[in-house]
Amino acid sequence: VVQNCSLSILRVQYGVSLEAATFTLSAYMLSGAVGMFVGGVVAARTQRSDQVVAAAMLAGALLLGLCGLGWLDAKATMVVLALTGFAIGIGGPSRDMMIKRATPAGATGRVYGMVYSGLDVGFAIAPMVFGVWMDQGMYGATLLGAAFVLLLSVGAALAVGARTPSRA
Repeated sequence: VVQNCSLSILRVQYGVSLEAATFTLSAYMLSGAVGMFVGGVVAARTQRSDQVVAAAMLAGALLLGLCGLGWLDAKATMVVLALTGFAIGIGGPSRDMMIKRATPAGATGRVYGMVYSGLDVGFAIAPMVFGVWMDQGMYGATLLGAAFVLLLSVGAALAVGARTPSRA
């Protein structure tokens, strides 16, 4: 949602320039990359990847939810969107470790194929679902919907962690 809709949301709802909206999207992406770097360090130091993923996605959901509620002005929304990228980025390496730990022996290719195909399907469906809300002028609801999806990922991560035997 941030990658596909934030330019329009920032321009229409907050009246920011195309340059400022584009800068915000770039900051989101760069913050995500920095978050992945930090998340790699975190993933290397923890055995509870599910909890790291859940915490990162919860932080991202709360930040997106804050933006979606419309309580912030344009500049604060732009900063919070960038911070959202950082939060979500932190979870990436731990997500990969969580999947690795949950994968039965000999099934790595099938599991990774299913997980990443699922991500691709989600990326393909999201613009159609959230695009309808955007067309209706429901910009806050679009961000709140994205926050809800992140909350679903919190539950999924914790469920995977609960079913995965710990490996020392």
